[in-house]
Amino acid sequence: GGCPRDTPIASRDILNKYSDKVMVTDPRKRNGGGESSNILLGGEDAMDEDEILDTNVPTTPVVEGGVELISTIITPSPFAHHVTGPTSSRFRNAMQRISENPTSDTEAWQALITEVLNCYRSVQTKIHTVDAEVQLQLDWMESCFGTLLKYFPYSSNQYVAVAQMLFAQSARIGEEEGPAYGSIDRVRSERCQRKLENIFAKTLGINMDGSPADPEDPIGGMCTSNIDLWLLYVRTRSRQARREHPGNPESAREWTSNAYELAIDSAGFCVNNHVVWKAYLAYAKAQVDNPKQMLHLRSIYQRLVCNPMTGLDQLWQEYESFERQQSEALAAALISEFTPKYQHARSVYLERNRVFNIQDLQINTKLACPPPSNADDEDYNSRLQEDYQYLNLWKTRSAYERTNPERLSQTDLAKRTRQGYKEMICALTRHPEVWHMWSMWEETADTTGTKAIAVLETGRQHIPDCTLLAQAQAQLTELHNPQPQDCLKVMESFLEVAPNTLGFMLYQRMVRRYKGVKAARDVFAKARRVLVTEIESKESIKSEGAEGADVKQEDGDGDKRWMVTNRLDPSIGKRNPVKESPKIEEDTVGDSTKIRPGPITWHLYASHATIEHRLNRSPDIAARVYELGLRKHASFLTEPAYVLGYANLLLELQDTVNLRALLTRALAACKELESAAVTALWDMTLQFESLMSVADPGNVKESIAIERKRRAALMGPEIEDVCNGGRVGVGEAATIGAQKSTVAEQLVRTDGYEMSSMIVNGLSRSVEVLNVMGLWGSGSPNSSNRVVNTQTMDDDKVIPGGKSDALYQKRLTFAAITSSGGSIETVGENSKILSARERLQASAAPQGSAISIAIQQSPDWLRELLLVLPASKSQLRVFHKPSPFVIESALNALRQNKLPAERPQDDKKNGQLSGNKHRLQSGGGDSSDEEDSGVSSSGYGSQFRARQRARQMKAAQSIKIE
Repeated sequence: GGCPRDTPIASRDILNKYSDKVMVTDPRKRNGGGESSNILLGGEDAMDEDEILDTNVPTTPVVEGGVELISTIITPSPFAHHVTGPTSSRFRNAMQRISENPTSDTEAWQALITEVLNCYRSVQTKIHTVDAEVQLQLDWMESCFGTLLKYFPYSSNQYVAVAQMLFAQSARIGEEEGPAYGSIDRVRSERCQRKLENIFAKTLGINMDGSPADPEDPIGGMCTSNIDLWLLYVRTRSRQARREHPGNPESAREWTSNAYELAIDSAGFCVNNHVVWKAYLAYAKAQVDNPKQMLHLRSIYQRLVCNPMTGLDQLWQEYESFERQQSEALAAALISEFTPKYQHARSVYLERNRVFNIQDLQINTKLACPPPSNADDEDYNSRLQEDYQYLNLWKTRSAYERTNPERLSQTDLAKRTRQGYKEMICALTRHPEVWHMWSMWEETADTTGTKAIAVLETGRQHIPDCTLLAQAQAQLTELHNPQPQDCLKVMESFLEVAPNTLGFMLYQRMVRRYKGVKAARDVFAKARRVLVTEIESKESIKSEGAEGADVKQEDGDGDKRWMVTNRLDPSIGKRNPVKESPKIEEDTVGDSTKIRPGPITWHLYASHATIEHRLNRSPDIAARVYELGLRKHASFLTEPAYVLGYANLLLELQDTVNLRALLTRALAACKELESAAVTALWDMTLQFESLMSVADPGNVKESIAIERKRRAALMGPEIEDVCNGGRVGVGEAATIGAQKSTVAEQLVRTDGYEMSSMIVNGLSRSVEVLNVMGLWGSGSPNSSNRVVNTQTMDDDKVIPGGKSDALYQKRLTFAAITSSGGSIETVGENSKILSARERLQASAAPQGSAISIAIQQSPDWLRELLLVLPASKSQLRVFHKPSPFVIESALNALRQNKLPAERPQDDKKNGQLSGNKHRLQSGGGDSSDEEDSGVSSSGYGSQFRARQRARQMKAAQSIKIE
């Protein structure tokens, strides 16, 4: 108890003390039974009609005469041991976990369902008793299953459990699982029967007479692979036949046989199909009393041995024995005819087990949880890996079944493949890719596209916020529907439920295609009103009105166009802390589910600007759209893709003033970012300034300054070795001076980074500028030569200069590959820089790289860790930060490999120490910075302090002179 009202568990205050004389509710007031009668048929314990337990407390939300299961757990539990006792804490814990995370906490659901089944076994002998307390307990069990099935609608095993309970409660006197004598609550029995039939209609897609439950539904039932459900349907159908045709065994036999045939046709090839085949076989054997029934039994045997299943060899032996008992001559002919079919079915069964393990699929047993989403969880990576492997297992199974290993006809193959996708959907209901896979297959199997669209429509009901499924459905509707404009209705229905930026962009493009320019602008304006926050929305309405919808091109030339880029506030572009995406709030009313609108992103403005520029041929309006995004959303200036789009537009408009201001502010805003997009932003700036210097001699210095800033931002002394022009950290660097610094570090101190880099790498930097300008290499303005040139060693066609220029390019390529830790033998036309693991595998020859040799010489406990790490930033700039999976793999390698019991001893002969590499032995080298070796100190030597004081005094004197 004690669950909040906004959880899937509704609270209802009933008496906490239970006894035979306390009537907590009248169950007949929840059925369609009309008048209320005495609960115990009179007596002292009867409840008066005007007796009310608590009028201020809500009751269980059950519709009178309904056929749906109770979809809200009744609380508190009517079982006393759930309220008090040693096991009550576990029950309350499970209920609390379910209320907090009803769609993902499968352990809590399993614990609750296990407790429900235990409770049902305790009252199983009293389910037909006219007792309000027992009936309340049965309602509570039903509500637990109903709530679970609300969140896991295709959990067929849970349907089986609750259907068996309803089957027993709907039994009459003298029937299977019914009382032998006495009286029952006939109204409750009929209500349970209706709920049972509704379960068959939802899961199997059929009515009790075998007709489709919904003739207009092209998909049908989703749980048709569950054998237990089909066997329960056969039992229910047989019971119905005996009720409607008492004393007529022929009618009951016909109805039961038809029910078995329907089950065989729908699930005779599914997992555990041997169960239904054996049940049908046993029933047919019991009904053999004439030659016609004997022929029917033979047909069952002959169909059975052609299906791969467990225990097929034993069933084949039974069939051989059956035929020999009838006629030896006929048996020889029939056995020789069906032996190849049996052997093929047996080989397919064995082959199927080799391709995938059927037990790993967890068919009909796994609850379909959403994919892992919280990256902050400790087991996120392991769960993500498990989900990936499980999905791949299902993909393998589906692909294997599509190869038609059983050599079926096209109709039967389509039925088998469709059933396989249904089974995958039952296990992965909240994975959008499985719905899309199924719909794509349905499109190939059915040229009308009706089933493919129906699949996507069903998938959207379970994943209402998936824009990709809505887009796929809209595309299929546009291709296959006689009225392509109906694709607009698809996107409109999606945006009503889960509005987001991508949905509005796709919808705007469709509206532009079918309704024109003004309607597309209206969509852009509506998206801004719906997606932005409430405060931003109010400010936008006051300041802009319907500018997005009614924007018009101003009169005059481009110089008179109103721009604000060069007057941006300095705060614009500062990256604000990333706000957490709003949690999905589901307001379920009937069958509708509404989700809070998603955040607005820069893609909306960029997409609308592209439409205005390329389709509407209004570049000035497109520029105003870009400006509007920058003014309303300051963080857009830190999005290099958005800035580049705007910059290209300004370049076409020849608006150099605003273009230079935009690039300058964008580079300042993206100063702390590290990505390929920022590199492209620098390339765009350099390309622009270099181009401007062609027309104006005054821009030559500006282009040189931009190149220097670009070099410092993308490389800098942390990456570029200004001593030999390579990369920092590659190879052993000698130390010089009292500070034991490298030559490159000393050069940066004395000459500065820019001068040192220009001296050693000046020509290669010129090549890089030419590449950015499109005058060198492949001609792509955004493909620079900053780390590794992608041209091959023998390709001279892309070098427009002389032979010496081409040779220099080859040396640049070789130097770049060597600096990154690779070898030229492993580089091809489409090569990539190999990771540490790949380089180690490729370095079997003695000419391995320095990194590979270092990894091989590392201790065993450290080698596994080094193999999973990518190339460091100092070796290859494209790797900025290891992925979470790599970090997790590295930590696992450390856990699995034990560290040495003792710290490794120093190698005194070679002068190698396991401690600080700057700390030398007391007897050798220059130890001026650490004179008191072996004595604990603050970490600074006396000579170091003296140099620091000298620098401070020199700086003070220079200040006085100035």
